[in-house]
Amino acid sequence: MRFWRAKELGRQFGLTLTILFIVLVLVGCQSADRLPMVSVKPTDHSLTNPKPMENQNVLRVGISSVLSPRETLDNYQDLADYLQRKIGRPVQLIQRQSYQEINDLVRDQGVDVAFICSGAYVTREQENLELLAVPEVNGKSTYQSYVIVSSNSKFQSFQDLKGQVFGFTDPISFSGTIAPTYMVTLLNSQPTEFFKRIVYTYSHDNSIKAVLDNVVSAAGVDSLVYQYSVAKDPSLAAKVRIIAQSPEVGSPPVVVNKSIDSHLKAALLEALLQMDNDPIGKKALQALLYDRFVLPNNAAYEPIQTMVKANAALKDKK
Repeated sequence: MRFWRAKELGRQFGLTLTILFIVLVLVGCQSADRLPMVSVKPTDHSLTNPKPMENQNVLRVGISSVLSPRETLDNYQDLADYLQRKIGRPVQLIQRQSYQEINDLVRDQGVDVAFICSGAYVTREQENLELLAVPEVNGKSTYQSYVIVSSNSKFQSFQDLKGQVFGFTDPISFSGTIAPTYMVTLLNSQPTEFFKRIVYTYSHDNSIKAVLDNVVSAAGVDSLVYQYSVAKDPSLAAKVRIIAQSPEVGSPPVVVNKSIDSHLKAALLEALLQMDNDPIGKKALQALLYDRFVLPNNAAYEPIQTMVKANAALKDKK
């Protein structure tokens, strides 16, 4: 009997030692903070970037609030997921309210790549901004400024807006500010003279809402955002009217700082150009209502430069 108890106690003691050993091993593993994280998921590195990038810095992607902030972030999340898998780095979306703030981040290398407005590119091109790619929508890599009014308003042409309250988006937005200002310039006037008052909304969906809510009589909006909004809410097409349009110009581009690492630049470009051939990339494109990304055409942005110069010349003259 004593022998059986001694044997049983020995077994329990051995089992206790075994459990203690396992616990110590597990605790030791959890405290090994310096050990690298290992992923079993396949990594698709760019052919132009043969060296893995997982252990390098976070990929910082700047996005300006073309739409209201929350919706902008939601729309770009799929893109962030795609770039993280394609480039091999964690992706951080960095959003700012104004286009100038995003331009400053690109200039100062606070972001690696940014999705900006065409006007923001043209007005700050000298600050080391370089075109990387542009979106293509319905077979075109161009867009316009639409001047919209409420469908039940009396306004039929841009000239009818004299003395009214007008909605601009961002001070350096092409479709939201530069193009409507140029329409005023062609009438030999300035916005502060032509309109009763100007309201800055800082996003195109806010401008559409301002028209619908009669906060402003009219507003300049991005044609791509207008089409996006109508696709989300088809009833919108019956609630507003387009009374003026600008010429077609280069679509809002993807830009980088000119001093960006050449390997990263090549990897980013290849990732963007291959999006429409990748399942995750297609999902990201659909969220933005883009067909694909294509190489940019610098000449497509020259009309914006012409408008900017004309607006400045008339302002200086007066």
